Amino acid sequence: MPIRSGIGRAGYGSLLSDPEWEARVSSDLGPSSDSSVARRTGTVTAAGSRLEILEAMVDGAREGLCILNGTSTLLHGNKVAGELLGFDPGKAAGLLAHELGVDRDFDWSIAGEVAAGRVAVSTVQTLRTDRKLLVSGVPIASSDGQLAYIVITIREITGMGHVMSRLRDAVELAENSRSTLAIAAGRQLNLDEIVAQSSALAGVRETALQYAAVDSTVLLLGETGAGKGLFARLIHQASARSGGPFLEVNCGAIPEGLMEAELFGYAKGAFTGADSKGKVGLVELAHKGTLLLNEIGDLPLGLQVKLLRFLEDGEVWAVGAVKAKRPDVRIIASTNRDLQAMIGAGTFRGDLFYRLDVLCLEIPPLREHAEDIPRLVELTLSRLERKVKRRRGITPEALRALAHYPFPGNVRELLNLVERLMVTTTSDTIDVADLPRALLRLAGEATATHAQGFPTLRKALQKVESQLLMDALVRYKTQALAAKHLGITQSTVARKAKQYGLESQSRAL
Repeated sequence: MPIRSGIGRAGYGSLLSDPEWEARVSSDLGPSSDSSVARRTGTVTAAGSRLEILEAMVDGAREGLCILNGTSTLLHGNKVAGELLGFDPGKAAGLLAHELGVDRDFDWSIAGEVAAGRVAVSTVQTLRTDRKLLVSGVPIASSDGQLAYIVITIREITGMGHVMSRLRDAVELAENSRSTLAIAAGRQLNLDEIVAQSSALAGVRETALQYAAVDSTVLLLGETGAGKGLFARLIHQASARSGGPFLEVNCGAIPEGLMEAELFGYAKGAFTGADSKGKVGLVELAHKGTLLLNEIGDLPLGLQVKLLRFLEDGEVWAVGAVKAKRPDVRIIASTNRDLQAMIGAGTFRGDLFYRLDVLCLEIPPLREHAEDIPRLVELTLSRLERKVKRRRGITPEALRALAHYPFPGNVRELLNLVERLMVTTTSDTIDVADLPRALLRLAGEATATHAQGFPTLRKALQKVESQLLMDALVRYKTQALAAKHLGITQSTVARKAKQYGLESQSRAL
């Protein structure tokens, strides 16, 4: 039985007669527009004219248009949308959008992405009839900020197939001209992708946005999977360099013998087997943009010297070159290793560390901001709907179990777990019984300990850490000396002081 919306059979007419929508239309058209229309057409009421104008705009569009409410119920669809997806617009109003276009394999999950992220989303789909469509969704908010409508635009691009094919060939040729090991695609990042509902991560995000306003070198510290790459993209896209390239090189993934050529390039005939035209390095390719040096702790000592020279002088010497170049590029470095301990062991240069540590941002592990887990799970389930062709919910009990699990792999482990559960769960809702046994065991132990009145391991460690930090600040007076005594960075002391409410004391000292 089709589910009908509370809007009723009037469909688009009900949408347009909504007082808020009518107020928007009145504001847009204005009294002068009414009088102008009246003079030319001799008309009826102003409201009637607005309805007719808007309906003519929608129904006369050469693209398919569908207007949904917040629960993805179709309020109105024009003739082009009906022809492309195979439904009768006059009879479809009030049906759930997912009931339309089924026989042509049209995927409505874009509406779920728009509703979940409250952002515009676009994608390309191929129907069972081999027609290619460019589908876009845009959220429309009500005056109180709630999602009111979703506007879906559908444009056929089948005739552009040969153009897209040639474009793909050109992109493939460009990618094959250099090592794909070193470059991570600089995809556009929505700010909503960084879930920061907890105070711990919200503070880190605000600091990252402050760093984006300047052009200094940034050092990102954090455990594996904590989201260092995501924050690097945030800094790039919020900066004045957002129009330039964002490139990433994993310093531990490329053999030492090739790393110098990848970073700095080589001149024509620099060595046997080299490309006869030479090769441009990643530092130069990132001109006017940002270069992320991931796993900087794995950079060989010999290259650390050359990187330090570039950071200090701004000059790049390609292998075999007789002249230096001066690319304009911002460097962001990240690592999950203790660089200060590596300095003591002689495996990392101290002068390079202090040159990189101009602005330091420490990303907390997921266990320190477990409040963000429900929102992370919600967004991941929404994004995966189109990928795995199914929809899943999750129970509050399962979310509580996830919140008690320490996640040694951090956000990356959580996202991979949600994808696995999306595939393996047979029902429409992920429950506690669907979670891995090892996770349940650890989460259950933590829950049982908490229920008995004992603090969890995380709470106990936080209490000890807070006390040690307070003692160090009282004894050594400054954050710099306290950090040296505790064997951590000053930025870590500042972040922990804020986390444990020691800011005022820290400032006073």
